[in-house]
Amino acid sequence: MNLCDKTQELISGYIDHELNQQDRQQVRVHLETCDQCRAVYDDLLAIKQEMGNLQYPECEEAQLDKIMKEPVANGMAIIGWFILILGFAGFMVWQLFTFYTEPSVPFWLKAGVFLIEAGVLLLLGSVLRQRLIALKTDKYKNVKF
Repeated sequence: MNLCDKTQELISGYIDHELNQQDRQQVRVHLETCDQCRAVYDDLLAIKQEMGNLQYPECEEAQLDKIMKEPVANGMAIIGWFILILGFAGFMVWQLFTFYTEPSVPFWLKAGVFLIEAGVLLLLGSVLRQRLIALKTDKYKNVKF
């Protein structure tokens, strides 16, 4: 690898002030004497400056975040979860009553269905609990990207 190749690999780090003192001095000295590497340096520096001047429009995710934090949206989400849980619980109570009072259904099937339903309820409760804890303790919820 010749000196120009090595220098051109280090130019980006030189621009970003990421090189140690020895490499920084080698790049600086080489740029003073080599027009080809100096042109690469000038191009990369111009690109970095142009990138720094870019204006980014507000992204869709930021707009979505504003919408989700609206009081109406939060209220609707809470009401939606409440209705979902109430409906699910009501359906399960009805199903348990009709299923378990049916004399033609064997006991082992009733026990199996009960275990499945109990597992689903425990999982739902666990997820709801985790979401509520995360909602209160998430230290990154106000971080903007």
